[in-house]
Formats: sequence, structure tokens, C-alpha cells
Amino acid sequence: MAGEIEITMQPSPVFLIMGVCGAGKSAVAQALAGALNGTFLDGDDYHLAEHVKDMSAGIPLNDLVRKDWLRRVCRAIVAARRERDAPVFIACSALKKSYRDFIRREVGPLCVLHLAGDPELVRERMTGRPDHFMPISLIESQFRDLEPPRAPEEGVHVLDISPPLESVVHEALAISRRVVANAGSHPHAEDRHSVGNTHRP
Repeated sequence: MAGEIEITMQPSPVFLIMGVCGAGKSAVAQALAGALNGTFLDGDDYHLAEHVKDMSAGIPLNDLVRKDWLRRVCRAIVAARRERDAPVFIACSALKKSYRDFIRREVGPLCVLHLAGDPELVRERMTGRPDHFMPISLIESQFRDLEPPRAPEEGVHVLDISPPLESVVHEALAISRRVVANAGSHPHAEDRHSVGNTHRP
């Protein structure tokens, strides 16, 4: 029928939990995914073995390598949304604005939760993680690369990581619940026959 409106739901929201290594990205993202029945993805899982070896040796990745890595991360996000209609929580450093914009171009809008802390605190926490492939020597290069998200970049929330992890998760969960609720209450109205239709959203 001409002018018929088809209602389709918004794609499940994507949460980018970003920050330098040692900020607690994976712990926060896992906690949020568990609380909200979402899908957890860890950006570290999409590094090639050769690049993990480089970083373990204290060699930072260049932008070309990171672009390929981010492309794999985006494919994983798309696959997760296709598999489950659930929010996706991706722990990924995404230090530069160009990296975050690349993800947006590939998967759509993001809710960005930036876990922010001073270098000394991050260094202290990394010292307590001897099992992680990223050496403490790369923390300085990560802070040099970091372009903290701020207006007019959209969907950005900055969380201070100095409180206990439970407090950080509590704050992140409150934000995430609002975003999930808002996404679920705003379906798309798509006009299957646009000619002559006067009921555009």
C-alpha cells in the first residue's frame, strides 16, 4: 500500500571502552556486558601474532598496522551484531580521534567511555600485570598518541579510573543503561513507498 510505514528497530548499540593500556578497559567492558546481557569483545584478540611480538619487545605499532587491526575489530563488531541483537562492548584503546572515526564509519554511532587516569597511576597498575604482553615502556608512547575525546566528538563520556573498579563500573553501568534504554525506545520509521507520503519521521 502506498505510503505504508515499516517500523524497524535501531541496530544494537556499540560501546567503545577506550583508554591506554592498564586503564581497566577489559574489566569494565566485561562487567558491562555481563550486567546488560551484551556481547564482550577485546580488541587485543584481533592483533596479529607478529604485532603482539613487536609490542612485547617495546616496539609501538604504526598507523598502517593499526588501521588493519581496527578493520578486524570492526568486522568482529559487525559479526557480533549479526549474531545477537544485543549491545556490544568492545575494549579497544582507540587512542586517536582518527581511529574512533574509522570505527564510526564502519559500524555507525558509538557510545565512547574513556577510562582516564594519570600516567603514574597507569604505570603502577601495569606493574601489577606481569602477564600482559604490553610492557611498561610503551605507556609513554600511548600517552603521546592519546587524543582524549571531547566535544564536538559525539557520544563521549569520561570516567576517572582512580576510584576502585567497582565504582568505575557503577558509573559506566548507569551511562550504558541510559543508552540501551534510549536505543530500544526509538525505532526507525521507514517509508517503503516514499512518493506522495506525508508521514515522514
